[in-house]
Amino acid sequence: MSDRKAPYDTNEGIQRAVKTLHKLNELVANRHRAGYERHERLKEFYVLGRWRTDSCGNFGKIISEFIPKLKFPQIPDVLTNEEFWAFLGAQGLDVEKTFVSSGMSNDLPPDDIVCCVCQQSWTIENCHDVVITHQHQDFSLSEFVGRQLWEVQRVYGMRIDACYRMQPDILIRNDRFIDLRPEPEFETLKRNEHGWVGKEDGVTENYVIQSGDDGFFNVWHFHHHACSRKKLEADMRQQFRDVLTKAGFANTILKSIPNQYCPCEHCAPWFVVRTEHGTFTIGWRKRVINIDWKATGKNFLPLFDDQDVTKDNHLIHAWGYEKATEYFTRIKGFLIQSEALTQR
Repeated sequence: MSDRKAPYDTNEGIQRAVKTLHKLNELVANRHRAGYERHERLKEFYVLGRWRTDSCGNFGKIISEFIPKLKFPQIPDVLTNEEFWAFLGAQGLDVEKTFVSSGMSNDLPPDDIVCCVCQQSWTIENCHDVVITHQHQDFSLSEFVGRQLWEVQRVYGMRIDACYRMQPDILIRNDRFIDLRPEPEFETLKRNEHGWVGKEDGVTENYVIQSGDDGFFNVWHFHHHACSRKKLEADMRQQFRDVLTKAGFANTILKSIPNQYCPCEHCAPWFVVRTEHGTFTIGWRKRVINIDWKATGKNFLPLFDDQDVTKDNHLIHAWGYEKATEYFTRIKGFLIQSEALTQR
């Protein structure tokens, strides 16, 4: 057996790959197959001063506060682990005190997908400036009625606004599959309460789409950091504006502020909300919406005596938009009633 290393595990091979995003994605896929399918022990490299490959086949983005490419723009595109630390030492860094960490997932955007906000393509020059979001989404398959499932997958696979993939076990939902009979061994459970079927039910890529079918997809969107922040702010502003409008607050002004709980790139900003009745602060804190009324100078806490949630003299946590709407509705009703009494 030859000892000659494959191109995906040599400095020269990686140097060729970093010329284009398409080739780099191919290299990452080859390393992943080598490590995870063939169990090859791979060399470790630092790539473009922003990614690190490991011996198992992962290609992780450097996520520590220290980003080599930002500190040293002249850093070579490809360095072995030993060469990387020697380079940092030659730049005067104390390598014993320098911490570099990277993620395990491949954070490269595909070269055939665009930023879903600005519609700009990804290239080797900007591929590091990516924020990836993953969602599970159900899509109506009404436009594919009479066609086979593989055609659905092909059409979604050709889209460039995001990466759409069905799960290996394939999930299709239709009311006609709902079966409310109890499970033989668990009478409190229904056999198919929501109408989902998959490969274990005989659904394959040759399945013919029927009227009323929905498909379950994994969806990955790729944003530039600035585009991601812009979209997060716009989406959250609209969500909170809808909450306030439903609660009866008109002519509100929402000013975004940094997230007061988590500053990560995936968390939306909070908002200072100016209303005709005073100023509130609102924003997501983990799984709850933090509603703070301290700036109003009023005490709304007695309105929520029946709510078993986190609360104190100037704030309450709402479990979702529906509850936030309910809480603001209570506040609005109290304010209207108080104003009516004052005018008497």
